[in-house]
Amino acid sequence: MDENLDIPIEDQEKKKLGWKEFLETDRAVRITYLTFGLLAAAMVMIFLQTRTDAICCGDWDGYYHIKWSSLLWENFSQGKWLPTFEWLPLTVLNPQSYADHHFLFHLLQIPFTWFFDLETAAKVSTIFYGTLAIFSVYWLMVRYEVKYHLVWFAALMCCANAFFYRMNMAKAPPLTIIITVIGIHLLFQRKYVWLAPLMFAFVWTYSLFPLLWGAALIWTIIIAWNERRFEWRPLAYTTLGLVLGNLINPYFPQNIMLFYEHLMEKFKIASDFAVAVGGEWYSYSAQEILTDFPIAILAMVIGYILFVPRNGKLPEKATFFLAFVSFLCAWQFKSKRFAEYFPPFAILFAAFSWQAYFAPKAVELPDEFRRDIDPYLDKGDAPKTRAEKWKEGAAWVIGCVLFVVVMLNVVGFHRFGIELNGVADSIRSNEPADKYRRAMEFATGLDDSGAENIPKDELIFNANWDDFPKLFYYDTKHRYVYGLDPNYLYSEHPDLYKLLKDITEGKVDDPGPQIREKFGAKYVFTDAKENTDMVAKLLDSGWADIIYEDDEARILEIRDEKAAPPDIDDTTPPTPEEQKELDQEEQNDAAKANANADPDEDEGDDQ
Repeated sequence: MDENLDIPIEDQEKKKLGWKEFLETDRAVRITYLTFGLLAAAMVMIFLQTRTDAICCGDWDGYYHIKWSSLLWENFSQGKWLPTFEWLPLTVLNPQSYADHHFLFHLLQIPFTWFFDLETAAKVSTIFYGTLAIFSVYWLMVRYEVKYHLVWFAALMCCANAFFYRMNMAKAPPLTIIITVIGIHLLFQRKYVWLAPLMFAFVWTYSLFPLLWGAALIWTIIIAWNERRFEWRPLAYTTLGLVLGNLINPYFPQNIMLFYEHLMEKFKIASDFAVAVGGEWYSYSAQEILTDFPIAILAMVIGYILFVPRNGKLPEKATFFLAFVSFLCAWQFKSKRFAEYFPPFAILFAAFSWQAYFAPKAVELPDEFRRDIDPYLDKGDAPKTRAEKWKEGAAWVIGCVLFVVVMLNVVGFHRFGIELNGVADSIRSNEPADKYRRAMEFATGLDDSGAENIPKDELIFNANWDDFPKLFYYDTKHRYVYGLDPNYLYSEHPDLYKLLKDITEGKVDDPGPQIREKFGAKYVFTDAKENTDMVAKLLDSGWADIIYEDDEARILEIRDEKAAPPDIDDTTPPTPEEQKELDQEEQNDAAKANANADPDEDEGDDQ
């Protein structure tokens, strides 16, 4: 009896395939496409990330994230549990209320700190997770056999400059994209039970976890329409993961309070924030949407045009992305914060709408059955029709055009008098990596007598909330008035926040005693080019002395008692930058004087 009869046909085929035969299979082709996409995404991320030595970009939150990851590992490596977050005692992130809503992200950054210094670790982890995020979107198209993979990949790689800029930030959104793509795949495969652990992980990773619950709701509605039944499992399992992720949480119940804080302060209609927040939370105008996201908007238009239900049934995948991306697009008008989510999913919407629109109208055999009988079918290729040849030619042309757009978006164009900035130019213009390092070395250092320049655990009045991540990165010996989000101070102490705004804007004539008594701070940190009115009033009042100053920062000490204002050395020549400003002011004054001068006496009145 032939032993091969007991072996499944698929296994027989695998045994017969050599390397040459395997390389001709569809599976080998898919692996080749995926490998190319992974390498291309990695090359772009590496190129962009190395345009600056600093932890990229736009703000300094990445310095906070990697520093906190290192402090977590420092405790874990010593057999301790979570460290106490004691650096923002006046805010909702005080030691009693602190919750890390990026906890899993911080854990996933830790392995990179084992092999690199903190700055390099943050940059390498950003490349790693950013690459995986881009690749996950491409993988979804390849996995579901959307035709013209490379064309759609090119569209993804130029979907929006803002997308790649934000992918290069050392933050959690790349993980959000990865988790969301995995969740969408589980919905498409109807493997709903795995949504529970995935949602659990999402809750521990980032506070945008309701996005996955929304995806499950969209899928439930689609199934209800097509199959005339209520498919409860997607919502049930995502809800289960959401509840467990919040309850079985190292920061429970503070994590729920922090989520509520974010929900109330950030997700408001229009941009009516009680406190000025980071620029990413404000909205795009319609014109900015069109000019900053042309490829993503074009993809949306293509998706809408090609979306066509058939026989009263909705194309499941295309319908899902229509609803999901329409929601993201609407929120894009609400907040720039969604710039890393809307563009890639807009490409997916166009790709799956294309697939549904051009799907064969005739009934096809099930995929499993076709694979079983494939070895016995005639492999001869039918000659291509003229329409198919035109499609292939058009795909090549579109792919080449998109490749040019990718290059322009990434590196820009600076020739023949044309200045078109790319993402690399934006990243290159970031602040230097070592900004404030010298000031913080002084703050943590000793004077000539061996005494601390600023005693340990002193509260520093940092004049700008967005300086905190850099100060925290260099100096964990001291605490700070506010940081990460100005709402954190406003929510805990609204009166203190309002007073701080008045002080830092130079509206308080005698700020020294208020800083010392109201905030409990004896030291003031400010950028050398900012808060000049506040610094002038502190010095003129006789309540403060500058104990450190360089071209980046100033540190002032509040006196215990008022004294005479410090003498100002008027003989010190201005710096070139100061001289330029003085010259500009003189030119402006002269221009105003000429504009206001009386007309020539010999000329008559123009009446």
